[in-house]
Amino acid sequence: MRIFLAVIMAMVGWSTCAQAQVSGSVEFNLFELEGVSSNRIFIFDEAYTRQYGVPVPAPFTLQVPDQDQVELIADGQPEGGAFLRLTFVTGEPRQFVENIQVVTATIPMAEEAEDPQATRLQLSANLLQERVFPVAVQGFQDAEVLAIEVFEFNGHMGVHLVGRYVDPAIGPMLLRLTAHPNPNQPESYLTVGNINLALVPVTDGDSLRQSLSGRTANSLTYD
Repeated sequence: MRIFLAVIMAMVGWSTCAQAQVSGSVEFNLFELEGVSSNRIFIFDEAYTRQYGVPVPAPFTLQVPDQDQVELIADGQPEGGAFLRLTFVTGEPRQFVENIQVVTATIPMAEEAEDPQATRLQLSANLLQERVFPVAVQGFQDAEVLAIEVFEFNGHMGVHLVGRYVDPAIGPMLLRLTAHPNPNQPESYLTVGNINLALVPVTDGDSLRQSLSGRTANSLTYD
């Protein structure tokens, strides 16, 4: 059984897009920010295709945190082949905080399997570990996988891979890859999230879920 990743040959740019101008002169901790925090709703459907001319293989919605003191940069169809990239940065001087990219993938329904859901989750785990992770950390130092686990997103089951690496321009980074098997059709989405650990000190599952990219990935809902 094969899994097709729509942009597997274009993924070289996934992690390099995390690089940004970084200044050590500003103290910043995402988890200590005060002020209003809300969510912006991004809907990707036929109306999105009509407006922007970008095909949407499967309609979906994201809830993206809108946090005081953090700027959101949205890039539809960014260089490198992803469907969407969202980057979170501080103000002045600008520092890279996190980013997340949404990538299209085809995950077979596995209807002939004894347990289709378990089979799709295993296929998703293999995809993240064997094909996505090596490309996401290409060119970086000390890359390693920390965990591969099943997680829940809006009542459905997916798989995430948590890893880390060192970006020479930024420092220690946390990487989170997620696979969201679409319960209705093979056309699905993956996400690739990069977190600057100096500014977002993720230490456990709870703090990972509270990160901006973590909250965004977990909010993905198929329409």
